[in-house]
Amino acid sequence: MKEITLTIDGKTCKGELGDTVLQVARKNDVYIPTLCFLEGLSPIGSCRMCVVETEGSNKLLTSCTTPAQDGMAIITKSPKLHDYRRQILELLFADRNHFCMYCSQSGDCELQKLAIEHGMDSVRFPYLYSKFDVDTTNEDIMMDHNRCILCLRCIRVCSEKVGAHALDLEKRGWQAKVVSDLGQKLGESESCVECGACAQVCPTGTITIRDFVYRGRRNECDAVVESICPLCSVGCQIKAYVRTGSVVRVEGSNLEGPDGGQLCYQGRWWLPEATERERILTPLIRHGAEYVEASWEEALNLISAKLGEARKSGRIGALLSSLCTDEELTLFSAFFRNALGIDNVDAFDGDVMRGFIKGFAPFREQGVCPFTAAKNILNSDLIMMLSADPQKEAPVVASYIRVATLHNGAYLVNASSYLDPFPGITDLSVRLPENDEGLRAIELLAQAVAALAQSTARGEEKEYEASEDILSSYREALDNAASAFNVDKKSLEELIMKLSQAKRPIFVLGKNLTKNYRMVTAAANLAIASQAFFDDGLGVVPLLFGGNALGAINTIVSEEAWLGKKDLDFLYVFSTGMIPEDAASLAAISSTKFVAVQVPYMVRPLVNLADVILPAPAWYERSGHFCTIEGETRRLNVIVPPPAEMRPLSYVLDGMAKNLGVTIGKAQVPPCEAIFAQKVPSAKARMVLLQEVC
Repeated sequence: MKEITLTIDGKTCKGELGDTVLQVARKNDVYIPTLCFLEGLSPIGSCRMCVVETEGSNKLLTSCTTPAQDGMAIITKSPKLHDYRRQILELLFADRNHFCMYCSQSGDCELQKLAIEHGMDSVRFPYLYSKFDVDTTNEDIMMDHNRCILCLRCIRVCSEKVGAHALDLEKRGWQAKVVSDLGQKLGESESCVECGACAQVCPTGTITIRDFVYRGRRNECDAVVESICPLCSVGCQIKAYVRTGSVVRVEGSNLEGPDGGQLCYQGRWWLPEATERERILTPLIRHGAEYVEASWEEALNLISAKLGEARKSGRIGALLSSLCTDEELTLFSAFFRNALGIDNVDAFDGDVMRGFIKGFAPFREQGVCPFTAAKNILNSDLIMMLSADPQKEAPVVASYIRVATLHNGAYLVNASSYLDPFPGITDLSVRLPENDEGLRAIELLAQAVAALAQSTARGEEKEYEASEDILSSYREALDNAASAFNVDKKSLEELIMKLSQAKRPIFVLGKNLTKNYRMVTAAANLAIASQAFFDDGLGVVPLLFGGNALGAINTIVSEEAWLGKKDLDFLYVFSTGMIPEDAASLAAISSTKFVAVQVPYMVRPLVNLADVILPAPAWYERSGHFCTIEGETRRLNVIVPPPAEMRPLSYVLDGMAKNLGVTIGKAQVPPCEAIFAQKVPSAKARMVLLQEVC
């Protein structure tokens, strides 16, 4: 990119061709006040606070929308600019009810800060505003239209980053207000996904999250810690605000990233709510129908004794959460697998991960990474969902899909036996059975796409005779695939043409697809036939549920399912308490003779099944690394130090090892990409015959 040079307030500033004046100023640490502007959102220049002067011109320019030009001489501070900005602020205050002493956001409000910065202690204009209603229909988000400055940040983030398009303006001038769904109250909206992004970007007290209002303002917090959300494998980056040792709010960070700093409803509400749940801080031992507090030594001695007895019979298992860090999972593996020689170690969502592991295995053997980063969905021109419900499985991925479809014109296909997760924007929806019939449907579709591509290539080479044979194969595959999908040939042929013509197709695989791991293989074959090749792997996005699912695959997921299929005398369960345990796991736990549960909270019914309960650090008291489906290793940081009586995982496992007379080897943390390392370019991938997959 060509470098340009500007002079801003007499300072020589460097930028790149295509930058705005504001971008050049920020790159060179020159302050220009803004209000409607927010990094990562499209600039609109509506608030006029960022106006600057140019030497030789009396015209005031909005720096957020004015392209920077080589040789420009910019003035950002002058009496004229100060008076102009103060007048804008006075008009904003006169436009609505901005009496700060009655507002819960006083101290956090950007409008208030700018007024103080410009010495505004009074308003020269009459207050002519009408009284607006306060929308309290949504149980989590409140919207007070009396405090709105019409900056449109909420509308832009909902459109550009979330892709929901739930918000827009109603009426004009002083009567304009933000509404949802063309005039509905927020609580009545059918398009709102309740992610809270609108509240995070609101510069005033207009849109607020009820739970956060009185917990503590941002400027009153003791610390702001950057970490990641551990609830799903997208691993969204977060900022956690801490006050008096408690997490008072969680917000998305990195507004310039693909996710735009957004969080889903899980990350924004579940994480802070977890700090208020009933904690377990002391080991508990069951006596009859009650639990009695015990010392750590007493609890570990009992667990070790029961483990030692069960070890003789070999009927031992360990069931762990895939929300653990790489370091925790590796330590578990070192103790149970290496030191004790136990094969029955698995994650709660092990069946889902096994489906992806087995389905992707043939391509891993080829040296190809069988999936790509979820953020590549944003630049895709065709998205096909296979038994996926992204809004439930990975809501931020759902945002990527909406943005790619509505803003970038991607063709959206839903192939599932469930309801369409994106009604109204899906271009084609076909039924995909979950049994062998569905497997055959995907296989036939891949064959048809491959045959069409092959016939086109041969046709260009004028090999008419060979081309006719391939066209015959294509027609046969088309007929069979149309029958398998139970859709008319015209619709399916349109899909095949779209797949063949797409430049960057992506296939989103839901966890239900893993019930038959060969369907995962068939989906990867379809990606290869469609030439879905990306720099980091095949154009496949698996919706792995656990926050560190890739790390769990590397460390503790067993090759075959054993939970519920074997009679156990001893089971060690480690849960983060953030995701409810499934019914099958609970049934298997309840049938085990002796169960030791380590968990941060009084999670029921899990704790009711335990013979011994050990405390565990909560999500905000832990640190380590997560492997995300974005293809990155991200760090989970300690936000609040654990209580003094809490013991680290190493203390627990070392104590058990000592009692059992075994030694835990040095735990090595494997890189998250080790199992799916890209050894050859994805374009080198070859389709696999499903008959060879066992």
